[in-house]
Amino acid sequence: MKMQVVSRREMPEVERKQVDGWVTQIFADDTNNLVWSENDWYVLVNLDGQRVSHVGIVERTGTVNGQPVRLGGIGGVATLPDWRRRGYAEAALRAAAEFMRNELKVEFGLLVCSDQMMPYYGKLRWQLVEGPLMFDQPKGKITFDANTKIMVLPCNELDWPPGVIDLCGPPW
Repeated sequence: MKMQVVSRREMPEVERKQVDGWVTQIFADDTNNLVWSENDWYVLVNLDGQRVSHVGIVERTGTVNGQPVRLGGIGGVATLPDWRRRGYAEAALRAAAEFMRNELKVEFGLLVCSDQMMPYYGKLRWQLVEGPLMFDQPKGKITFDANTKIMVLPCNELDWPPGVIDLCGPPW
């Protein structure tokens, strides 16, 4: 298994479109016609020359109750169907956490997930937090629906502050 973290700027457009395309296919039912952020970074897992798993990272300063918080947004956690349940996404998430902590120096990782994915992320030390969670769309700010769970990963010694979370841009 070969894993690498690549910036959007360094990734050839054809590869970026390929990864973005299969992530979109995997999450086709979950997009709800929203405008999503482009990844700033890609954690790529390759096996024998084939890309099998991916985690996207968006680097952003959001706010909690109006106070700035440096975030590493995790999105597009995906493994191709034939390669699932082998630990590739978990390895990519661990690499993403290390990269966010050591290279990006963010305060928290933040992701949104469904109820059924909470135990998976929980075992990787992600913590459930309360919202609401707001983000930008072409028609203005909207709030994620109540069925979406917000999880954070502390990347330093800070505790997550309670309150209204604003991603200050599109979701990831």
